[in-house]
Amino acid sequence: MDNYLILVYLLFALAIVDLVVGVSNDAVNFLNSAIGSKVAKIRTIMIIASLGILAGTLFSNGVMEVARKGIFVPEFFTFDKIMVVFLAVMLTDILLLDFYNTLGLPTSTTVSIVFELLGAAFTVGMLISSSSGIDIEFANFIKFDSATKIIGGIFLSVLIAFTFGVIVQYLVRLVFTFNLDKSLKKGGAIFGGIAITAITYFLLFKGAKNTSFLAGDVKEYISQNIYVLLLISFTFWTIVTQTLMWMAKVNPLKVVVLMGTFALAMAFASNDLVNFIGVAVAGLQSYEAWSVAGVAAESFTMEALSESVQTDISLLIGAGAIMVITLWFSGKSRKVTETEVNLGRQSEGEERFKPNLVSRAVVGGVMAIGKASNSMVGSGIKEKIGSRFEPMKVQRAVAEKDQPAFDLLRAAVNLMGASIIIAFASNEGLPLSTTYVSFMVAMGTSLADRAWGRESAVYRVAGVLNVIGGWLMTAIIAFVASAIIALLLYYTGIAGAFSVAALAGLVLVMSQRRFKRAQTEKKATDAKLARQLANIDDVIASSRKETVEQLESINNLVSLSIRSLIGQNGDVLSRNLKLLEKQYNATSKAKGKLMKFVKKMGKGHTEAGKLYITVFDLMEELQSNSIAVAQLCRDHVNNHHAPPSREFLDTMLDVESRLGRFIDNVSRSIDNLDFTNADRIAEEKRDLLDFISENLDTQVTLIQEDEVTSRLGSLQTGLLLETKDMVAIGARMLKLYTRYAYREVEE
Repeated sequence: MDNYLILVYLLFALAIVDLVVGVSNDAVNFLNSAIGSKVAKIRTIMIIASLGILAGTLFSNGVMEVARKGIFVPEFFTFDKIMVVFLAVMLTDILLLDFYNTLGLPTSTTVSIVFELLGAAFTVGMLISSSSGIDIEFANFIKFDSATKIIGGIFLSVLIAFTFGVIVQYLVRLVFTFNLDKSLKKGGAIFGGIAITAITYFLLFKGAKNTSFLAGDVKEYISQNIYVLLLISFTFWTIVTQTLMWMAKVNPLKVVVLMGTFALAMAFASNDLVNFIGVAVAGLQSYEAWSVAGVAAESFTMEALSESVQTDISLLIGAGAIMVITLWFSGKSRKVTETEVNLGRQSEGEERFKPNLVSRAVVGGVMAIGKASNSMVGSGIKEKIGSRFEPMKVQRAVAEKDQPAFDLLRAAVNLMGASIIIAFASNEGLPLSTTYVSFMVAMGTSLADRAWGRESAVYRVAGVLNVIGGWLMTAIIAFVASAIIALLLYYTGIAGAFSVAALAGLVLVMSQRRFKRAQTEKKATDAKLARQLANIDDVIASSRKETVEQLESINNLVSLSIRSLIGQNGDVLSRNLKLLEKQYNATSKAKGKLMKFVKKMGKGHTEAGKLYITVFDLMEELQSNSIAVAQLCRDHVNNHHAPPSREFLDTMLDVESRLGRFIDNVSRSIDNLDFTNADRIAEEKRDLLDFISENLDTQVTLIQEDEVTSRLGSLQTGLLLETKDMVAIGARMLKLYTRYAYREVEE
C-alpha cells in the first residue's frame, strides 16, 4: 500500500469525524422550530428529521464541485500538494467545529470549509511559487472571484433571511394573532396550502434537476410546467389540510412544521454534505486520477478535478447514515439547539448571555425609533394592532418542561422561510450557510412576534451579537488555522499528517470528557433546584439542605486556605480558589432561576419566598468572602512575598479554629432546625467579632508604625476583614431560619 492511499484512508477517517462534529452543530438548523414549538414527541421529530437527512443526501451531488474547484485552480497544484491542502482543511474543520459545539454556539460549516480551503490553498500556492523561484499571481491558483461570490452570497443571505423572518411573521401574526384555536378555523387551510406548496416546490421541483434517479424528460416536463404544477400542489394541499381539520381535527400548523422539519433536514443534507465529505471525495478522485497516470506525484497536475464527476451513491448514503446516527446520540447537538431556542422563546426565563454596550445601544436606538414612529400612528390603530400581538397565557395545567418556547405559527414560518432560501441556493449549486439562514429567520420571527420585550431585549440582542461575532471569528480562525496546518504538513509530509491527526484526536477526547463533566454538573445543579417542589415544606427543606452543604464546604475550604498560607502551599491554594469559584458560579446561575421557584410557591407564602431569596443572596456574599480569602493567600504565596510573622499566623490559626466551630454550630442548628443554642451561638459570634476587631486594631497600629510592609499589611487586614464578614453572614443566616421556624410554629 503506497503512502498516498494511506492518506486517502486518513481523509475518509477524518471525514467521518467531521460528519459527527458537523452534524452536532448543524442539527440546530432543522430541529430548532420543531423542538421549540413542541409540535410532537422528540422521538417523532427525530424520525422525521432522519428521513429528511437520508433523502437530502441524494440531492447533494452537484454541490460537490465546490470542494474540487470552487475555491482554487486545481491544475496549478500537483497531486502531492493537493493532498496537503485537503488534509489541512479536514483537520482544521474538525477542531474548529468541535470548539463551537463545546461552547454551544451555532456556526457555519459552509463558511468554515470555504475559508479553510482558501487558507490552505493560499499557503500551499505561495510555497509552490516560492520554491519555483517564479513570481506567480494569486489569480493563478486562487479563484478570488468565485470565492468572493460564495462569501458574498453567504453573508447576503443573512440579511435576506432576517428580513424575510420579520416581514412574513409580522403579516402572518397580524392575520392569525396568538389565538390560533379560533383564527385557524378560517384561514388555516389556505396558509397550510401556501406553506406546504412552497416547501414542495423548492424540494421537489427545484431539486429534481440535481437528482440522478429522475429521467431527463421528467426533469424537462417539470421545468416547463412549473406554474401549473404549483397551482395543482396548492389546490391539493389546501383541500388535504382542510379535510384533516374537518374530519380528524388536525392542527394544520402541525402538518406544516413536521413537513418543514423534513424539508429543512433534507435541504441541510443536500447543501452541507459537501462540507463534510466533499474534500475526502475530492481526495479519492485525485488519487484515482494520479494512480493510473504513471507519473510522479510531484509532477502530476490536477486538471482532473476540473472535470464534472458523479459521486458514488454509496458514499452519499453512507454519509447520510452517519449523520442520522450522530443526530440521535450527540449531546452537543442538543446544547447548540438549546442556545437558539432560548434566544427565540416567547416567555421569560434564564438568560444565558450578558448585556453589553452594543446590545444596550441597539435596544435603545430601536426603542427611540419605535417611539418616534408610534407618535405618527393614531392610538386606535396602535391598540388594534397591539391586540393582535397579545400572547395567550399558558395554562397552569401544562408542566413547565412541556411548555413550548414559541407557538406553531412561528415555527411554521421559521421552517418555511429557511427551507425556501436554503433549498433555492442548494439547487442552484451555491453553497450558503444553513446555520446563518435558519438562525436569522428565527431571530427575525422572534423580533416580529415581540418576543424580545423590555425585560429580555438587551440579553437576546447580546446573544445574537455573540453568535454573529462567532461567525466572523469562524472565517478568521478557519483561514489562519488551515494555513498554519498546511504549512506544517507541507514540510513534514505523512508523518506530520498522522501526528496532527493524533493531536486532533486527543483534543476531541479531552473536549468530550470536559463536556460530559459539565453536563453532569449542570444536571446535578438543575436537579437540586427542582428537587421536590410539590409543596412548600419540600422547598424549604431543600433550601436548608443546600445551605448546610454549602456552609460545610466553605468552612473546610477556608480553613484549608489559611493553613496552606502557613505552609506556603501555592498548589493547594490554587485548587481551593478554583473550587470556590466553581461554587460561586453555580450559585449565581441558580440565582437566575430563583424567581421561577418563588412563583411556584404561590400566594400566601411570603415568608418562605423571602427566606428563599435572602438565603441565596447571603450565600453568594459568603462565597465571595471565601474566594477573597483564598485569593489573598494564593496571590501572596505565588508571588513569593515574605510570609507573615509567626505571631500573625498564630492569630489566624486561632481565627480559623473559632470560625470553624462557629460555622459548624450554625450548620447543625439549621440542619436540625434546633435553635435552643441560639443564645450561646450569639455569644460565640460576639466574642469572635471582638477578637477579630482587636487584632485588626493591632494590624492598623503596625502599619502606622511601619512595622509591616504594604504587601503584608494588605494581606493581614484583608484576611481579618473577610473572616469578620463571614461571621456576620453566618449569624444572619441562623437568624433567618430561626425566625422562620418560630413563625411556622406560631401559625
